[in-house]
Amino acid sequence: MAAKRRNRTRTTLVALVTFALLAAFVVRLADIQVVRAQALNAEADGRRGVSQTIFGTRGPIVDAAGTVLAESVDRWDLTVSPRYTRDLQPGVDGVDELVTVGDALTRIGAITGDDPYDLQATLDAELERNPDSDYLVLSTGLTARQFEAIRDLGLPYAYLRLNPQRVYPAGSVAGNLVGFTGVTEPLAGLERSEEACLDAEDGSRTFDRGADGTPIPGSVVTTDPVDGGTVRLTIDADVQYQVQQLTAQYTAQLGARSGTTIVMRTDGSIAAVAEAPTVDPNDPTASRSQDRGSRAFTAAYEPGSIFKTFAYAAMLDLGLTTNDEELSVPWTYTAPGVRVRDAHSHPVEQWTSAGILVNSSNSGMVRLAEDMDRADYFDYLDRFGFGERTAVDFAGEQAAALRDPASLDPQTRLNVLFGQGIAATPIQVASAYQALANGGVHLPAHMIDSCTSADGEVTQPQLPEGERVVEAGTAEQTLAALENVVTDYGYDTFPIEGYRIAAKTGTAQMAYEDGSGYDPDRMMISVAGVFPVDDPQFVVVTMYDSPQTQRTSAGAIPAFHDMVNLLIRHYDVPPSTTEQPDVPLEWTADQQ
Repeated sequence: MAAKRRNRTRTTLVALVTFALLAAFVVRLADIQVVRAQALNAEADGRRGVSQTIFGTRGPIVDAAGTVLAESVDRWDLTVSPRYTRDLQPGVDGVDELVTVGDALTRIGAITGDDPYDLQATLDAELERNPDSDYLVLSTGLTARQFEAIRDLGLPYAYLRLNPQRVYPAGSVAGNLVGFTGVTEPLAGLERSEEACLDAEDGSRTFDRGADGTPIPGSVVTTDPVDGGTVRLTIDADVQYQVQQLTAQYTAQLGARSGTTIVMRTDGSIAAVAEAPTVDPNDPTASRSQDRGSRAFTAAYEPGSIFKTFAYAAMLDLGLTTNDEELSVPWTYTAPGVRVRDAHSHPVEQWTSAGILVNSSNSGMVRLAEDMDRADYFDYLDRFGFGERTAVDFAGEQAAALRDPASLDPQTRLNVLFGQGIAATPIQVASAYQALANGGVHLPAHMIDSCTSADGEVTQPQLPEGERVVEAGTAEQTLAALENVVTDYGYDTFPIEGYRIAAKTGTAQMAYEDGSGYDPDRMMISVAGVFPVDDPQFVVVTMYDSPQTQRTSAGAIPAFHDMVNLLIRHYDVPPSTTEQPDVPLEWTADQQ
């Protein structure tokens, strides 16, 4: 009996203890969920939900040989949690002595170069704005050495995040093409148009932290960023540099507003596009806004006489003329309601069709084109690549749409034969000459060779197929006529001994910006050409806006000569192996 009583007593005690524990749990639960819920939730909020961005690295831009033109370098931002910024106590915060906020900011300033008083003012202003602020960028662009020094301070309320910054090791070399970025987005050039390849995908880092703001070990969750891809160009940085130097030199010598030069290979790939003035992407605001892009793509103009080449090729291809057709050419062409004059007065000249092109006769071109339907002519211009953006698809590139030939008034129907009343960009002009250099087949102009993703996958741009514009014989005859511009134009600086070069000069009137007519004080002088004619490899177009010391195309001839000579030396282009064909430019009555 005694044993049974002891068992009942033991059971009763266990039950009472169990009941007491359950009651304590219930009271504690009620205290947590009801009485102290708001305070505890606030404390919990301070322990979780901290998220930081891990920036991916924007991809580089390199030239055809891999020379880096744009890249991202590791830099760090220093951020702090204002609400948790406090004096650090020795023996509590892992420091040997008291470190006040002022002390910490002084040490930070000594590392970053910032004024500690400015840092304190920034922190105070943020706390005044929002006492519970959990995020403030205190300093940016920190180097690896600065990163390590800040980290070694051991401030629990300070965080360092990787934020790569864009730099341009080549400076202004191809700066007009590469473009530049802003704080959060690309702003110009290839940086903008190739964003799909270059852009990185950011990751994140989240962690819980204690009441003092210190991250709780084991709570960190990281999502890795994905770096951007590498854009490889067809540009040759060495040639680009030298062409830029020559373009700047002749822009200054001519007293011109600007200069533009394009070097294109026969396959349509671009070796160089130079502008003067140009831009250094490391400091774009040091250049005027109009000098921060590439006029080759964005500045359509009336090209003048270098455009005669395409009207001439169209007439040859249509069978409306031949290089040796004989015409009598006065200096003025008149018809009801229209008048066309040559640049200089002259007696009636006995020129062949080739002679009309070589002597750049406006009235002669009109005579040649009397039987050419303008719809046919504009169809040729379309196939030459005019009226649409090139395959480069450069940021801000103009299409310079072709007008409906049926809408042209009688005077404009004549003017479009010699590059007036019609607009084109310099890159379109160069691309059209490429078709003649390539046996009459127009290949798309392009500047992007490939995009290589961060994981090594290589993709190349999908380019349109080439299109035959004129027959191979037409292209050959056109270039044969243009060779005489170089050899018979009367300028010693035009020919280069041993090389067959075909070129056309132009002196174009520039229109007022309001479209009210032509500015008599503003000309665009230019030369466009192909070499070597017997094995075409390059197209060169060089032009200068509003020259002061030499206002005719003669001023651009030395620049063209130097550009071609540069390419011959740089690429070791072999001399021509065939003789220039004999193309008659004049005729006399005795020959009839």
